[in-house]
Amino acid sequence: MATLTLDLANRIVTVALAKARAMGLPPVGVAVLDPGGHLVALQREDGLSFLRVKVCQAKAYSALAMGTHTRHLAERIAGGVHTQGFFTALNAMSGGQVIPVPGGVLVRDGEGHLLGAVGVSGARSEDDEACAVAGIEAAGFPVTL
Repeated sequence: MATLTLDLANRIVTVALAKARAMGLPPVGVAVLDPGGHLVALQREDGLSFLRVKVCQAKAYSALAMGTHTRHLAERIAGGVHTQGFFTALNAMSGGQVIPVPGGVLVRDGEGHLLGAVGVSGARSEDDEACAVAGIEAAGFPVTL
């Protein structure tokens, strides 16, 4: 089983930031967490608001905590009042760290083993997600959204 080393995490961050520049996005932040939710790598571009640093970490945390990409959480929260109540409870239990919008992407090896997650914040959520996917794929890991 592969592991998400610091070198690979830094590669993910570097490529995700390069993708944001190539797309002409506003400043973004990129966080890489290990399977236990511990921060492995984090960078933010100049001009990124301070709260976005927490948001990118929370997107990665949300993906890990719920075992799915945050795009699926966004789809789920659109399910109505009961689902919204569930997410309100999750946020209460997690200290407000569950963010159900695209931009948090799980990292798995070729055999499907969970290695961690990447969160990107600063642009539209779908663009954040595209940057995360670019970084993960550049590190040699497959992504299926």
